[in-house]
Amino acid sequence: MPHATGMLSIAILVGLAAGCLLGVQPSANGSLGKALAHPYQAALISFAVGTALLLILCLFAGVFPPTFKSTPGQLPWWVWSGGAIGVVVVTTSLFFVPRVGSVPWFAAIMTGQTLAAILLDHFGWMGNPQADASPLRLLGVALLVTGVLVIAPAKRSENTAKRSENTAQRSQNTGQRSENTAPPRENTAPRLVEAGQRSESATPLSSETQSLPSVESTNFR
Repeated sequence: MPHATGMLSIAILVGLAAGCLLGVQPSANGSLGKALAHPYQAALISFAVGTALLLILCLFAGVFPPTFKSTPGQLPWWVWSGGAIGVVVVTTSLFFVPRVGSVPWFAAIMTGQTLAAILLDHFGWMGNPQADASPLRLLGVALLVTGVLVIAPAKRSENTAKRSENTAQRSQNTGQRSENTAPPRENTAPRLVEAGQRSESATPLSSETQSLPSVESTNFR
């Protein structure tokens, strides 16, 4: 019994560490997806890195190539679904995490994992040891579902506030651009003064011009 308790404690600690890594993975994959043209490319790179790491581990452990204990054709079909499930999880996280954030996405993932684990344990499916879905386990699932229902509206409120802030910022930037592109108003006062000065200087000239014919006519006589 002490050995089983110690193993359970170690499993919980390792599970917490793995859960932290699972929480980091969607953000890492999401950032990779933003740097590439399509989420499928990011998923391909992600699995290629994982495959390369597993290959190195197998080579160092001396367990490469893989050897089956029984004929592969006699294995149940679902043993081959792990890789396909990983593709679905990683690809969907690449699409949704940049749009909804890590917390709502991972909360939903964790709730789905717990629901699936309870069903697998309760019915003993896929080689899992049978364990009844006790009221405490069901309570834990209910708390997880409640957490998702609380997180989702909070995230929607945050997104609405951010959209409103971005709209206000865009409107402010548009107003500033309009002010910057508007033609400057010309100061017409100097032109009016200059025009007045020209008219004043033109008045004596006209009077002198009018007096010239009379002088010429006098000399002619």
